[in-house]
Amino acid sequence: MKMDGVRVVRRLEELYLCGAHDGGAYSRLAFSEEDRKGRELFASYFRALGIDPLTDAAGNIIARLDGEEGEKGEKAGAPLPAILIGSHLDTVPGGGKYDGALGCVAGLEVVETLLSSGKRLRHPLDVVVFADEEGARFGSGMMGSGAFSGASLGDFSPTAEDSAGVKRADALAAFGVNWKEMGKAARERATVLCSLELHIEQGGSLFKSGTPIGVVTAIAGVKRREVTITGEMNHAGSTRMHDRKDALVAGARFISSAPEIVAAHGDAYSVATVGTIAVRPNAVNVIPGSCTFSLEIRDQELPVIERIDSELERRLRDVTEASGTTCNFRFISSTSPALMDDGVKNAIIKASEEAGYSCSLMPSGAFHDSLTLARSFPCGMIFIPSVNGVSHSPEEFSTEEDIQKGCDVLLRTVLTLDNTGLQSGA
Repeated sequence: MKMDGVRVVRRLEELYLCGAHDGGAYSRLAFSEEDRKGRELFASYFRALGIDPLTDAAGNIIARLDGEEGEKGEKAGAPLPAILIGSHLDTVPGGGKYDGALGCVAGLEVVETLLSSGKRLRHPLDVVVFADEEGARFGSGMMGSGAFSGASLGDFSPTAEDSAGVKRADALAAFGVNWKEMGKAARERATVLCSLELHIEQGGSLFKSGTPIGVVTAIAGVKRREVTITGEMNHAGSTRMHDRKDALVAGARFISSAPEIVAAHGDAYSVATVGTIAVRPNAVNVIPGSCTFSLEIRDQELPVIERIDSELERRLRDVTEASGTTCNFRFISSTSPALMDDGVKNAIIKASEEAGYSCSLMPSGAFHDSLTLARSFPCGMIFIPSVNGVSHSPEEFSTEEDIQKGCDVLLRTVLTLDNTGLQSGA
């Protein structure tokens, strides 16, 4: 059996067109009309195969290929736990063709390949499109996978509004989803053997090394804080340099030191980012009296995150003391790292070896639905290269050859897990 990479690429192109906007931009924000078009097109692919997908209480699309075996003993006749293949179809504004959509279309291709070959799996195979992974529209992501895995949905406020003033609850209702009922989408642990997600790397490691397959070991956790440095507003022309308490200069000194602190106290995949910055009064002839910026730290190990955070805070206090300014921290959010399951990782490695593809063990710095799913189910992720490491951009691209290899490994992994289950041994 061999997956049809040309068909996968064609469907990715067709789905991308569902997000076309006037002016040439492409986006499928969660629960938008463009998202509706993409979801309907994706469901139509399954209907053409004789499979009618269902939509659960959280708006996740689930298409099932039945398995041929039931459990033995007291529950004879009940289906074996399902193998899941899932990702998302929603995008960030102006996003690319492959982020999320590849994992969904690859799951579809596994089903079509099995059907055309006449191969029956022992376990059911569920292909799942998880709703609102990106969180780009209402400010918090992984909603569908969170509901599916029974996670707390407290971060998903029904009154959260998008840029047009549309409330989350209203957008969900337009898709037949009742915000109060989303918890009914929770899947029992016993019904799932494991979850697989094929995804582009969204970084440059595989592309730079020429490695076709990445086997994800963990999805990084993140800690976010807002930092405010307070100095003294004063006239930019008449206040001499040694008399200034410039909040922006203090902030710049701290921000420029962050890379060396991460390098000294983290590992090869540790990162810290200042992504937003606001200066007050933001006037050309006034020395900034305050500087507020975001500070985000990511790593696959929580102690490393805390160590980097502590060192960065120490550095900031040294900078502000030396400059006559003060600093204040406001906690925003924290998400713990998630380890991928050893049994699923071993199956992916075996599949890569059988296909003759080299693979590399690596963490994911980006969030994925698997981050939430791993709290409840054994999970594994397969990465393929992103050309030049670009993602969340119209320039996002993965070659047809790499897509074919990733799909081949996905199919082989499914067959291995279906035959042997989860084998945790090395």
